[in-house]
Amino acid sequence: MDLIRKGLIISLLLILSILGYLLSFSKSYLLIGSTLSAFSFWIAIAILIPRKFYDITFFNVKKTKGYWISSILYLTFHILLYGIFYVMILGYVGFYPYIGYGIGATVTPPWPYFIYWEATSPGFWINIGPYESDTVPFTAFIGVLLAMLIGANIEKIFELYKTIKNSRRISTAIVAIPSIGIISGTSCCLSLPSILIYLTALSIGAVSSVLGILASPLYFGLAYYGLPIGSVFLLLVNLRDMNRIISKCKIYNIKR
Repeated sequence: MDLIRKGLIISLLLILSILGYLLSFSKSYLLIGSTLSAFSFWIAIAILIPRKFYDITFFNVKKTKGYWISSILYLTFHILLYGIFYVMILGYVGFYPYIGYGIGATVTPPWPYFIYWEATSPGFWINIGPYESDTVPFTAFIGVLLAMLIGANIEKIFELYKTIKNSRRISTAIVAIPSIGIISGTSCCLSLPSILIYLTALSIGAVSSVLGILASPLYFGLAYYGLPIGSVFLLLVNLRDMNRIISKCKIYNIKR
């Protein structure tokens, strides 16, 4: 897709997004307007991402069962089960037979909050017993990117292992390095700093003193938006480094 055509499509999608935003000011069309606006906005963002990203995470990747299983499992966890898992690791475990779900949109805000609104509306929620998990456009979008990155990284781990196994002079222990990178990348999305701060404060009886930190807009922005975006870049760097290692190992095997 050439730059002019790409720019035209993005512009049209953003105009459609703004039209959906304006439509949502009518309470009767709030959900329709919010859905139209968010869908157009995030499709535009997806097109804005360089084609090379999709090449190295999907189009040019040999997609075996490892790719699909890891991607689908992660995306399911990220979109449907993340909130439930988060509550459980904070110590609440309980269950009663109830399943519920729904979709809704937040009240249309003034223009300065347009991007924040696009990231959080509309939302889908699911209740399983006492647990609730919510999905909004930002988490769904970033979840798809991370799922592709994880699938591609897993495939490269297998390819790296096979390449190294064919060379008796290179230890297969080197595979552990990029594997740690994948674990580190996915753990960022669990907002581990929030969990550690909360559990530490709980253990010393100082919960009230840290609630202000956890509830602050700055910390929320970092944990909710910064960490997932950081995970994308970390996994992308990990994937790039593995591609370089695999290329060098193949050249080494040929020379040998």
